[in-house]
Amino acid sequence: MIEWTFSLATGIIVLTVSIWYLVRYLLIHDVVYIQGKPRHSWKSSKLLDRGCYCSVCEILLVSTGRFCDHCGVCSHPECIKKAERQFKCKEKHSKEDRLAKHKWTRGNLPLNCTCDACGEDMDATNEPGLHGFRCCWCQKCAHTACFSRMSEDCDYGEFRDFIIPSSCIDAVRRRAGAKLLLRGVKAAPWPTWKPLIVVANVKSGSSRSDDFLALFRGVLNSLQVTEMSRSGPQDALQWIARISPRPCRILVAGGDGTIGWVMNTLFSMAVQPYPEICILPLGTGNDLSRILNWGAEAPDSVDPVKFLRQIRDAEVMKLDRWVLEITGTSSRIPLKRPVKRDIFMYNYFSVGVDAQVALNFHRARESQFYMLSSRLINKMLYLCFGTHQVMIPDCVGLDKEIELWLDDEKVDLPELQSVVFLNIDSWGAGVKLWEMSREENDSTPSSFSDGVMEVLGIVSSFHIAQLQVGLNKPIRLGQAKTARLRILKTCPVQADGEPWKQTPCEINIQCTEQATVLRRK
Repeated sequence: MIEWTFSLATGIIVLTVSIWYLVRYLLIHDVVYIQGKPRHSWKSSKLLDRGCYCSVCEILLVSTGRFCDHCGVCSHPECIKKAERQFKCKEKHSKEDRLAKHKWTRGNLPLNCTCDACGEDMDATNEPGLHGFRCCWCQKCAHTACFSRMSEDCDYGEFRDFIIPSSCIDAVRRRAGAKLLLRGVKAAPWPTWKPLIVVANVKSGSSRSDDFLALFRGVLNSLQVTEMSRSGPQDALQWIARISPRPCRILVAGGDGTIGWVMNTLFSMAVQPYPEICILPLGTGNDLSRILNWGAEAPDSVDPVKFLRQIRDAEVMKLDRWVLEITGTSSRIPLKRPVKRDIFMYNYFSVGVDAQVALNFHRARESQFYMLSSRLINKMLYLCFGTHQVMIPDCVGLDKEIELWLDDEKVDLPELQSVVFLNIDSWGAGVKLWEMSREENDSTPSSFSDGVMEVLGIVSSFHIAQLQVGLNKPIRLGQAKTARLRILKTCPVQADGEPWKQTPCEINIQCTEQATVLRRK
């Protein structure tokens, strides 16, 4: 009787929790909650890369110092309680529809700034201590002696087109003491407003995204700076849905897989107009970031003001989006039935040895023993798995296990271990395959917005190593607007660095839409 009662109680609890999670997912999956009261968010002062003084006791901070990444107030760990009582943080949401006021923070000014009242250099005195003031909304600075000459009204400064003012956030409270529920985002009162939403993947590359987000929160409204959840970027991109139909920008902090995930989610949400995507590269390969001139990797430190200026001056481009229509058969007994699914690709798709190396790396990264995440360790793992494929190749005779058609014309494949379909001419962390395959007097163009893909072959894993250092050329198979690939035996494939084992199937590749991206000048 006791066992029966215990089993019944356990079943009721499990059922109740399951129903609660199901209802929450179905009814409030697209709900965004925000904190009602402005609160300080303390981070290590090492992120600022400059000497800072405690805003409470005015003593120089050491390695254990803290700063609020929202408003810039600095404090020793033992002075934090006093700082929270003495200094009010930057307001994220306001019910009052009024002119914005400056939110001044004393001292700890950024380097190489000038006084907006007198125009002189703020660092001219070089005296220790807290000197001058800075508005954490418009980033204007003023000497202590010039502070009285500054206006009370804030125009949000040179980045006002990026910022969502606190008065533009429409939020309600369902009950007393509960968090605020975001209902919408009203347009700012200036015609050139195109807000920037920052979305970061904390698992990308060296897992440094949290440090970079802290720097952007000090310039933007901190609610605009979000992290992806384990389930994906849907919750973070609800801000885009609230801003629509106004145009906006998205800064994606992550690798190629994160960028593709964000773009696919935006297409599934049918956001119009499609946001302009720019990149802070935090992944291992960062091939799309290289093509769009955002860099091969994230710098050791990021100046958010300089980075926002680069975004403001960037060139708007179109990026082809390719759909891979995979048709196979289900292996379930007793019936075999056709199974179709679509995979989307922005950078490249490949089948063979390079996908096998990516698959081995992916399995190692998902292992519970993988503790240290960094670009250096990731590259070392790629090197180890690539060397393993040299010694014990898994994709020998791939040309006998696949069939390829380009624009409905069958291609006679030479002996190779990989076939790569390129949308951008950057593969394997910066290798320009199409450019490397050119012969003299060959000017065949390559573009990521012309609806044409480039198809190349790779002989072996050792051939990949030679391509990495420019000692060999890939095999050029052609260009096409459509491609058809028939896989006769289970083999590894990858799309934009996301690998999997593909059972026998037929894959049709064609351009379907275009995303909007920003290329840094």
